[in-house]
Amino acid sequence: MVLANRTKLTNSRSLVRVFGGLNETYACSEAEYSAGLNFSARDFPALSTRKPRRKLRALTGLNGMYHLNGLLTVCGRDLVYTPDGGGDTVTCTDAVADSRKALVGIGTKILIFPDKAAFDTADGSVQPLGAAWQADGQSVQFAPCDAEGKTYEVSGYGKEEPEDPADGQLFLKVEDEAHPWSSTGTLEVYSTVSGSWTAIPLEYCRITAAGAQELFAQWDTVTVAGTAAKQAGMWEELDGDLVVYDVQENALRVRVTPGGDCFYGTLVQGADSALWTSLDGSETRSISLESTVRMERRVPDLDYITECDNRVWGCSNKENVIYACRLGDPTNWFSYRGIAADSYAVTVGSDGAFTGAATCMGYALFFKENTLHKLYGSKPSDFQLTSLHCRGVAKNAARSLCVLNETLYYLSPDGVMAWDGSIPTKVSGVLDAGRLANVQQAVGGALDGRYYLHVSRAEAGGDRARLLVYDTERSLWSEEDVCSYEMASTGGQLYLWDGQALWAADPSRERDWQSTDGVEEALHFELTTGDIGLDGAEDRYLSRLTLRLDAGCASTVEVAASYDGGPWETVASLCAQGSRRSYDLPFVPRRHGTLRLRLRGTGQITLRSMAKTLAAAKGGITE
Repeated sequence: MVLANRTKLTNSRSLVRVFGGLNETYACSEAEYSAGLNFSARDFPALSTRKPRRKLRALTGLNGMYHLNGLLTVCGRDLVYTPDGGGDTVTCTDAVADSRKALVGIGTKILIFPDKAAFDTADGSVQPLGAAWQADGQSVQFAPCDAEGKTYEVSGYGKEEPEDPADGQLFLKVEDEAHPWSSTGTLEVYSTVSGSWTAIPLEYCRITAAGAQELFAQWDTVTVAGTAAKQAGMWEELDGDLVVYDVQENALRVRVTPGGDCFYGTLVQGADSALWTSLDGSETRSISLESTVRMERRVPDLDYITECDNRVWGCSNKENVIYACRLGDPTNWFSYRGIAADSYAVTVGSDGAFTGAATCMGYALFFKENTLHKLYGSKPSDFQLTSLHCRGVAKNAARSLCVLNETLYYLSPDGVMAWDGSIPTKVSGVLDAGRLANVQQAVGGALDGRYYLHVSRAEAGGDRARLLVYDTERSLWSEEDVCSYEMASTGGQLYLWDGQALWAADPSRERDWQSTDGVEEALHFELTTGDIGLDGAEDRYLSRLTLRLDAGCASTVEVAASYDGGPWETVASLCAQGSRRSYDLPFVPRRHGTLRLRLRGTGQITLRSMAKTLAAAKGGITE
């Protein structure tokens, strides 16, 4: 008998040892997972659970968190600062209003907006950025003075100087004797050494106001309002922004262009009236008033702030303006002296509200939902603003901005973007775009090349929050349980706030890393793979599947299978005890077209490999 030749079908074995990350799209493969919680790519190519976190202390009412030489937390109206060096914790009670904060550091100070205050990490003090002085019930004196702040009195005036003057004699030479005190006149002093008269320019105004020297400093720009100088005919420009050239005892010296018919005199302004007296005391004028004198060092209302090149930059939605403070001085925002250290302001022409600000690659960046404004330059005279129409920061996602490995990451209306100095690139293509849209809150953080993104949005059944983690080195996403309504990155640690307590993402990086107090003991994890079997041949089926696991501590694992989209069936389980050990979890699936696996448990595990044994679906005896 002659038998026909038949192809011998043998078993084959394939091994998956390189695992991808979270993939919520239709293209999720068997080496990725379509849903998962508390897994990480830190042991790539294996798939491990994340590190346990450590609870540091209870914390409620958190309005902001920032790290600069230590961790500053804004709790309600109080500021709590914990230095990195292990010094005493500093607490400032009732220092700010109970509202959401925008924080940025410059030097040793942390600026707090919208309160316009600064916390000094060096001495633990809180000071307002702005300052205001008002003449409540006290008089203010305005007098023209020279560059040294000296005021003068004269004994005579006229069109011609006296014939036999004494040394140091003062004389007011006028052009119109009908208006002898006009700014067109010239104050002169006689010197017997030179035998000539020398003009004394009075290009400054000495403002005598008790207590003003405690609020303002040299080179401050002060806005003066409510003076009677214009009514008295002394100065046209005394009301406005003036530079403080000198601070004296109860007095300020500011520069003002001389002007008016009564320039050479002294003005004393009270609560409801002012009295002008000429330099020789021979003439006086009384002026009625309806306002009091006020001097203020203004700080603009800023929605988002960032620091770049020793300046604090901010943007105002109310004005659609971008501001920069004076070089190294966040207390002065309207200093325009024509020097390189001046403040800066520019109105932008793009439509819509600002949605965020950040600094990256040496640029100050300001975002709207569909626009990126980039500012660069070394001084105000060569600052340049460029605008790029692109996917910007989504509304309510300003705190998602985070610089990691020279790249800026943020949440846009179209997903998570990465900007490296050119065009923003989308990095969340494997995530469900619908679950990243219309967010109520988005917060970003960074640790060890991983970008942490907390997203809260309203969904059916209530608000839903997620903590997504992007491994920037391997371009893999994962998801962790939510503990991240606020985050602060230090460069070596990531602090998270869950609404009730402050946590450290990596306990081994804390100063008391040997302590196990507050470290999570039972870490819950869950993972659902993509469909297995989509790449299988028609004449083969999956006859056996083995999972290779490492248990880092006492752990439990339950493996369930879903055949062809059906209900979950438990197919294997593991209860590991003691120290680190490897385990094999084999099971024989029933015949199917596609298969999904779900791993669920507690503890610390690492999925090292997944071995698939394929058997012949037809033919003769197989090996």
